[in-house]
Amino acid sequence: MPTQHSDCELISACHEGEAWAWDALVDRYKGLVYSVALRAGLSQEDAADVFQTVFARLLEHLGTIHAPQGLAAWLITTTKREAWSVVRKQQREPAEGEVPVLLDTADLWPTNPRPDENRLVDRILIREALAQLGERCRKLLWLLYFEPGQPSYEEIGRQLRMPTGSVGPTRARCLQKLREILRGMGMSEP
Repeated sequence: MPTQHSDCELISACHEGEAWAWDALVDRYKGLVYSVALRAGLSQEDAADVFQTVFARLLEHLGTIHAPQGLAAWLITTTKREAWSVVRKQQREPAEGEVPVLLDTADLWPTNPRPDENRLVDRILIREALAQLGERCRKLLWLLYFEPGQPSYEEIGRQLRMPTGSVGPTRARCLQKLREILRGMGMSEP
């Protein structure tokens, strides 16, 4: 199982001036920020500008983030707001020779977004929630849902040094903890 730092650990390391931690945060959330900006209908160039602005704001506000488990939600909200700002600015300033198109900002967020965008956001939130679980739960869920070959409960019990009969009930408790973390991060139906 890959070793990952939680957002809390990365933010703490950023406060200590660790450049690798900032790089890890940006790498973790770059896909999320770009997908939200592109979903707003921005061009690649405008999405890149929004990306820069959002991460500049994150850097400015890093010291004020008191609930690192909500970082993904903060980034989504900040990206949406910045994208709306870009769209509104473009509506006010049409290019020479172009007829302005007036959009309602509600049109930017369709009720049925593309499934690949939802999956990206969900994967990022689930990865961060897993990082917040205790080691035993994290390892168990990793083996059950992410390990290639889908090991049996017997194999998992041997690897985690737990009775085979405990794997199922422990799995249920771990999934409940994961759901609670995801709800706290703003994921409505984990």
